[in-house]
Amino acid sequence: AAPAVAAVAVAAPAVATVAPPAAPLHCPLTTLRDRLHLACFFDADSHPLARHFVRHYATVVGVRLERMTFWVHAPTTTDANGVDDPRAYATAAAAAAAEHSLHAEGVDDVRRISSRWSDKLMLNVTNEFIKALPRDRWLVFANIDEFFYFPCDMQRRIAERKTTFCADMEDRVAQSRRAVELREAPPIDEQFPVRCRIRQSLRPRGQRPTTTEKITLFLASPAGRPHRQYKSPHRLFSQYGKLGRCNNTGSFSHYTATTMYVQAIEKKLRNFRWNPTVEMDYRSQLKLLRADAPLC
Repeated sequence: AAPAVAAVAVAAPAVATVAPPAAPLHCPLTTLRDRLHLACFFDADSHPLARHFVRHYATVVGVRLERMTFWVHAPTTTDANGVDDPRAYATAAAAAAAEHSLHAEGVDDVRRISSRWSDKLMLNVTNEFIKALPRDRWLVFANIDEFFYFPCDMQRRIAERKTTFCADMEDRVAQSRRAVELREAPPIDEQFPVRCRIRQSLRPRGQRPTTTEKITLFLASPAGRPHRQYKSPHRLFSQYGKLGRCNNTGSFSHYTATTMYVQAIEKKLRNFRWNPTVEMDYRSQLKLLRADAPLC
């Protein structure tokens, strides 16, 4: 008899398994698109951030360009005593550069402010803008170095009658973990990929920590009541009880680990009088950003 031949086991071809795509961490505010506005009040010297800022809010958040409003602060006098200062000419040039950048991105509503800087000035301008909005409009009010994100369940939260949202600052730092120059390209989040919480550790132990939570989105007039108004850059007046409570959405990116921001702090300390706590915070930031050591 012929010898038995052992059968050769043939493995079934491997079937590649494709993992389902990860759920996005954030989504544009699509359902609010027709009622969503963006407002920003910024110093003209921060104009290199303008293009990055507009692109972020147009694409990541979903704000229409025609619903964006910017106030470019370019004082004609910058001296603490109100004396004409030659630096004002440089500020005017920076304002023109800021306006050019914003117009180039498709933003039309750009307004120049020449009054002397103060938080009160910024809040008054913003509060008047809010009062002029139709009652059903939503507003994102952000500084030029603040890039907000919103989770993908915002439609559900709004359906649950949440009308005010907030998030916590998360500093973004270059790979070197040192203050570097901001470039026009690549996108800002690629230039500053490292996430840090610098401001949370600025003050000595035992002192009240720096406020790092900010209002990121709110309805102009909940339930037809008077329009919301800012009490401080971080807070709205508590006008509505439970209806106005802040609903936290996580964190947002804060881009201040730049050489431009170092110059901005120097300017603020040189030209304006601050209360001791704010001045201490600015000096702590300046010392940290100037040091030849990792920021985090």
